[in-house]
Amino acid sequence: MLRARPVLLACVLAAVLAGGALVRGWAPPAIAVGASVQPKIAAPAPAAVPPPSATPADPPRPRALPARPASTPETLATQVDRLSRSPDPLDAFAAYQLVTRCLWARDHEGWMVHHILPGDRALLPTPQQSCGDIASDQVQSRLQWLQRAALAGVHHAAAELLKEGPDGLGITGSDDPDAPGNAAWKTRVDEAVDAGVRTCDPESLDYRVSGYESGLGVPEDRAKALMYWVAYVDCRQRLADAGAPLLDNRASVTQRMGGALSAEQIATAVAAGQKLARDATPLPGDR
Repeated sequence: MLRARPVLLACVLAAVLAGGALVRGWAPPAIAVGASVQPKIAAPAPAAVPPPSATPADPPRPRALPARPASTPETLATQVDRLSRSPDPLDAFAAYQLVTRCLWARDHEGWMVHHILPGDRALLPTPQQSCGDIASDQVQSRLQWLQRAALAGVHHAAAELLKEGPDGLGITGSDDPDAPGNAAWKTRVDEAVDAGVRTCDPESLDYRVSGYESGLGVPEDRAKALMYWVAYVDCRQRLADAGAPLLDNRASVTQRMGGALSAEQIATAVAAGQKLARDATPLPGDR
């Protein structure tokens, strides 16, 4: 339980924040952001305290920002404004991450008071540190920047778009993503995942594997699941500059997915997955 190991959780979250680059798998839960936005986010009131058993998502880790001359320091609002105006979709994603990091700190301020030891709270971001002078209009624009990044195939952006949900409040177990009112959002997610596949984004490829293997949202197709699985493994290896596959169970997973396929179908799916990864082109500087 979270209460039993507060120090461990704090250290993990601190390491995440110190990493700079956003390298997350598909697993972490969504960051649920409140619907109302204050005119200026500087020293907000403590958020409602979740039940003791609730485990919040990790705070988002902003992409490393371009170096700036020491003589011209930027406030957070200035950084967000500069990044959001950049034509580079990686900068748009960095702007989204900065604002979302602020919202995470604001929404979990009360949780940290009740679940993190006082000596460990300094390891986690406070609203004052994370929000600074970020303005309400920047908070309201963050999903536009996320969508721009996701549709360009920025790595991890499609996963964030999916987790944000149709209205930026996150997806819960009671939500129905297939509801008629969510059709436009689902279309954007599919377009973003396709863009991620074209840039070798492992999370987009993993999303396709899960969908075709389980038949969730798409007709079940084991051959396509196997194809995307092979592309996923090859892209992970390519992005890590590794000399050997990152996943030791590659052969066993391939066998499991191909259990209902003929030898010829398996060979065709494997070749197609390798070509998919080989033809994918990550955006310059993206990982």
